[in-house]
Amino acid sequence: MKKNYLVLLKLFVAAFIMSATAQEYQLVWEENFEGTELNTNVWNYETEVGVWNWGANQELQHYRAENVEVGPDGEGNNALIITAKRESFGDYQFTSGRINTSGKVAALYGRIEARIKLPVLADGLWPAFWMLGTQNTWPASGEIDIMEAGHREGIDAGTQDRTFNGALHWEHAGNYAGYGPQWTAPEGASLYEYNVFTMEWTPERIEMYFNDHPTPYFAMDITGEDAEEFRDWPHYFILNLAVGGSFPGITNPDNITAPLPAQMFVDYIRLYQREGEGVLVVSEPQTPQADYFGIFTENPSISERFVFDDFSNTLQVWDNSLQPLENAPSYDGDEVLSFYAYPARTWFGFGINAAAGIDFSHFSNGSLHLALRTSADNDFWIGMGGAAEGRINFNEGSDPYGFQRDGQWHELSIPVSELVAAGLDLSDVRNIFMLGGEGAISNILVDDIYLSVDGQPLMNSELKPNRNDDLQLFENKVIADYYGIFTENPNVEEVLLINDVDAHIYIWEGTLNNISSSPYDGEEYLAFTSVGAGWWGFGIHDDMAADLSHFENGYLAFSVKTSSQESFRITITGASGTSGSIDFVAGSDPEGFERDGEWHRVKIPVSSFAGVDLSAVPIPFSATQGSGSTSISDIAFDDIIYTTGVDPENPNLYDGSDDNGDPNGGDQGVWEYWFGDGGQGSVVFPSEHLATVSITNAGWQPWSVQFFKDNIDTPDGEYILTFRARADAPRSFNVNFGKGLDAAPWFIEFMSPAQFNVTTEWDTYSITINKDNVETLGKLVFELGSTGGDNLINTVYIDDFSLVYSNATNIPEIMQLETTVYPNPASDGFTVNSDASVFNVAVYSVAGVRVFETGSINSSSVRISTYGWMDGVYIIVVTGDNGERVSKRVVIKK
Repeated sequence: MKKNYLVLLKLFVAAFIMSATAQEYQLVWEENFEGTELNTNVWNYETEVGVWNWGANQELQHYRAENVEVGPDGEGNNALIITAKRESFGDYQFTSGRINTSGKVAALYGRIEARIKLPVLADGLWPAFWMLGTQNTWPASGEIDIMEAGHREGIDAGTQDRTFNGALHWEHAGNYAGYGPQWTAPEGASLYEYNVFTMEWTPERIEMYFNDHPTPYFAMDITGEDAEEFRDWPHYFILNLAVGGSFPGITNPDNITAPLPAQMFVDYIRLYQREGEGVLVVSEPQTPQADYFGIFTENPSISERFVFDDFSNTLQVWDNSLQPLENAPSYDGDEVLSFYAYPARTWFGFGINAAAGIDFSHFSNGSLHLALRTSADNDFWIGMGGAAEGRINFNEGSDPYGFQRDGQWHELSIPVSELVAAGLDLSDVRNIFMLGGEGAISNILVDDIYLSVDGQPLMNSELKPNRNDDLQLFENKVIADYYGIFTENPNVEEVLLINDVDAHIYIWEGTLNNISSSPYDGEEYLAFTSVGAGWWGFGIHDDMAADLSHFENGYLAFSVKTSSQESFRITITGASGTSGSIDFVAGSDPEGFERDGEWHRVKIPVSSFAGVDLSAVPIPFSATQGSGSTSISDIAFDDIIYTTGVDPENPNLYDGSDDNGDPNGGDQGVWEYWFGDGGQGSVVFPSEHLATVSITNAGWQPWSVQFFKDNIDTPDGEYILTFRARADAPRSFNVNFGKGLDAAPWFIEFMSPAQFNVTTEWDTYSITINKDNVETLGKLVFELGSTGGDNLINTVYIDDFSLVYSNATNIPEIMQLETTVYPNPASDGFTVNSDASVFNVAVYSVAGVRVFETGSINSSSVRISTYGWMDGVYIIVVTGDNGERVSKRVVIKK
C-alpha cells in the first residue's frame, strides 16, 4: 500500500548530543546517499536544459541524469556526486546535473542540515542547495535558497572560495520579491572542503548558519502578510550545479574558466523538527492489491483509488496545451476531465501523475477501463508510462475498441497486455493515465477511469442521466467593427491582450534588436534593427487564434516607418498553417508608402492576403525580410488594427510631448543626479526607459556618481524595491536608502548599501528594505561611482523602478468616500464604484507616476482600461464632488 503521510512530531527523549539550539529538535528524515545509485523513490532527475535557461538566469548547461552519481567521495564517505563537464550536448557546450524531491519528500519548518563540498568555482560555476514550494507557480510558490555560491560579488572580490548566500524569493502584490545578501566566511574557511549549511525555519523566522559560526549568514522575518509562501505549505529539496548565468554574471561560454570537469559532493541532508511545529510529507511507491483500482472515478464500488493531493498525485496539463471545457456533463458523479485546445495548438496532452510511482503488476492480465467522448477528428493516443510507456492510437476512421466520434459517451476496455506489448513497464508507472494528440482538439472528455484484475467492467450506479447533453464548445470569433492587435486607440475597444500568457510578441530567433523611436499613438511602439543573421522577423502571436472571418472583406490597417530601402513582407498566418503576404519593395511599395523615416498609415484589404484561412488566426501580424533582402537598418510599427471599413478616429496620436520619458511623472518626488568626489558623467531621460547614466569618471567613492529620488514619504515598515537595469559592460553598483542632509555627514543610512551586479542584458533586481526610525522622509540612491570591480567607466540603463510599501503612499487620503474596486487583481481593466458622485479618478504607479486621470466627471461608476500598463501595484485616488478623497490599491496582473 502507498504511504502518503504527514508526520506531526511527538516529543520524546532523543539520544542525540546536539548544540543548545538543536536540543529540542528530533531527527525525522535523512538522506545519506548510500549505495551506488540515486534512490529514485526519493529523488527525480531533471534532464532538460533547466527551468531557468530560457529565462532570467541564462545558464549555459544542459542537465543530464548521467551527470549524477552516488558513490565514494575519496574521503571515506558515500556521497551524491554532481559533475559539470565541458562537452557538447544538443546546442549546449556544458552538461551538469540537477535532482529534486518534487512529489516525493517535502517539509514545512524545522532544522535542515546539509554537508556539502563544492568544486573550485572560479569562474562561472553556480552550485545550489535550495527548496521550492509545493503550491502555485514561481514566485508565488516561494523559494528558499539555503546555499548558492559563485556570485559575481565573490568573483570581483577574489573570494569565491568562501563567498555564498542564502535567499528567499516570493510574490509581493502580484510581483516578484526577493532578499539574498552575499556573505563571506571568515578567512581560513573554504567552500572547497566539506561544510555544514544549516537552516532553522520556524513560523516566525528563517535563519541560516555556516558550520558552528554563531551569527547567521541569512536571517529574515516571515510573519508578514505576504510571506505566506513560507508558512502555508511544504517545500521540496533541489540540488544542482549550474554553469554560467546571471548569478556569476557570465553568459558567454568562452568566459567559463573554472576547472572542468568539476564535482559537487553532498554527504547528507538531515531534517529535524519540533513537537507540534512542522510537517514532513513523504510519498512512497504504491502497490495496489484489490481487484479494482480507481484512477479517476466516482464509482462507489471501487474502494482503492488514486487520491489527488497536489503534491505527489497530480493532474498535469502539458505545456498549457489544454483548457478546461466549462459546463461539460460528467459520465459519473460530479467530476469530469473535459478539455479543448486553443486553435493555435499543434499538439496537446495531459497526464495523471504519481510522482512516487505505482506498481501495477497485479493488473497484468486485466484491463484499463474508461469512458470517452469527443466529436473531433484529431488523431490521439491513450497510454500509461514511467521508465517505459505504452500507447494505443486512436485515428479518425480506424478507432479501436468500437469507439465512435459521435459526441456521445462510450465505455472502453483496453487490455493491459496491449499496453505492455506497446512498451509499458508495469512495475513503475508514474503517468498512470495519459492522453495526447496532434493539432488543436475542440473537445475531449474522459471519465470513470479504473483498472480491473479480470478485465471485466464494473457496474456503476453513479452514471449521470444527462451525461450525453450537448457541449458548449469554445468559440473565439471577433465580431466588432474594429479589432486591435497593437494599438492605444481608445476607440478600439476589443483588442488582443498581449500578456505573455495567451498572446506574445516574439522576435524570431533573436534576429532583431529593439531601437528607439517616437510612437505613432500613445506611448508604445515596435521598432527594430536586424542583427545580421541573414534574415529577420517578428510576429504578434495569439495562442487562442481568434476567428477573424468577420474581416474577410475588411482591412488590416497599421502605421509603419522606415528609412531603409530593403524590401520587407507583412504576413497573416491563419488556420492549418495557411498564410497570406504583402510585399513592400522600394519603388513599388503598396498604398503609397514612403521610405522617409516618418510614420505613414497603410490600409490593405484583407482579401489581398491570398490563401489565408481566417477561421483561426494564430499570428494576426508578422513582418520579415522580403525577397532578395537579408537585413533592415530600421523599421517601426504601431496602431495595428483590423477594421471592417474606415479607420476609427484616434484621439491618442503622439503629439511630440514626452510624458513617457518624464522622469518625475507627477508630484510624487523627482529623480535627480549628482557627480562629485571625482565622479563625472551625464544623465538623460529617454522615452524608452527611465534613465541612462553615463559614467566617464567613477571617482573615488561609491557615491561619487548618484542617481536618486529624495523626499520620499517613508513611514516605518517593510518596503520592496524593484528595478530593471543593464549596462554596456558588466559592472556592479550600490543601492542605498536613508535620509538626505544639507550638510555633513550629508546622508544617514537606513540600511547597509546593497550591491547589484548587472550584465549587458536587461534583468530585474529586487531587495527588501526594513525601516524603523523616527525619520519620515527618505532618499533612495543608486550609487554608480567607485563600487569595486571592473568596467566602472560605463553606461548604465535603469527602468521600471518601484518602491512598494504595504500600508501607505505619498497620496493624501480622507477615508470618508465609500469606494470599491473590482476585479482586484485585474488584468485588462477594472471598475471603480462609489456611494456618491465621483468628480475625478487618478491612478498612480507606486513610483508616484500618474498613469491615468479621468478629468472632471459626474458618475458613481467608472470603468478604467489597463491596456499598455505594466504588471504591478497602482494607487487609485478617487475625489468626490464634495472634495472628499479616498485612495485604493489595485494589483494589475496580466
